[in-house]
Amino acid sequence: MSKPITASIVVAIELVAIVALHAQQAADRPRFEVASIKPNVSNDGRISVNRTGSRYTASGISLALLIRNAYNVQEFQVIGMPAWGNSDRFDIVATMPADPDPAPPSPGVPSRQSLMVQALLEERFRLAVHKATREMPVYALVMANSDRKLGPSLRRSTVDCAAMIAATRARGSVPSLPPSGELPPCSSSVAPGNIVVRSQTMAEIATALSRLTNTGSSLGRLIVDRTGLEGYYDVDLHFAPDRIPNVGPAGPQGLPPIDPDAASIYAAMREQLGLKLDSQRAPVEVIVIDRVEKPTAD
Repeated sequence: MSKPITASIVVAIELVAIVALHAQQAADRPRFEVASIKPNVSNDGRISVNRTGSRYTASGISLALLIRNAYNVQEFQVIGMPAWGNSDRFDIVATMPADPDPAPPSPGVPSRQSLMVQALLEERFRLAVHKATREMPVYALVMANSDRKLGPSLRRSTVDCAAMIAATRARGSVPSLPPSGELPPCSSSVAPGNIVVRSQTMAEIATALSRLTNTGSSLGRLIVDRTGLEGYYDVDLHFAPDRIPNVGPAGPQGLPPIDPDAASIYAAMREQLGLKLDSQRAPVEVIVIDRVEKPTAD
């Protein structure tokens, strides 16, 4: 007669299964074919991240910014960053696989490039993280006026991004690029003093506004959608940034130059979008760093 399986054996089997699942997920994650990481020695303070074809380059970038870009979080959402993670700068040159990019990811799903940078961080920086939830101050994006009238720079879009992405995936092709200088549908560009959004939901627009922390604004909080507006919208928001970060080219060509005499982000949102930011508290997902090391230059 066989003996019953004890609880400890069951737990051990479950742990083995979880480890195997995580290992399989890591193996399935897209990776750069080759990557070179060197300390940045220019000391000019400039930061640039570019992709041309299959070539990914980052110049003067910090570990902190790499993590924020890879996991699509803000500075206040990363817990346990070592001091050198903000001060040390690196130059990265990497090559992406030659196979074509898949269709754009669904909202909230990491892009192929983000997953590759996550894998690079784990392999070269020995990064290990876990996600947690912390109660934090946030800004709720709400209507500025009782009549709920939209501002002149917030317009309803006729493009259904969910349907467009589904059709693109069904065809197994990549959407054609728009003319030079134009932003493609279902995307956003955040640059100092300018936010351009095409055919995105208000939740996605709130996420784009949250990225202002890295582009010249001191909002310093996650922004959550509380407008009650449904559907897709286009945005062209122009404002005076609190500071001018020393970064390389960002966003599509053709963005208007920074106007230092423009309205503040708060006034611009009310006047141009018919929206405002209401201070609240809410649970915020954060990235907690468990382990990280300086990479060996190659």
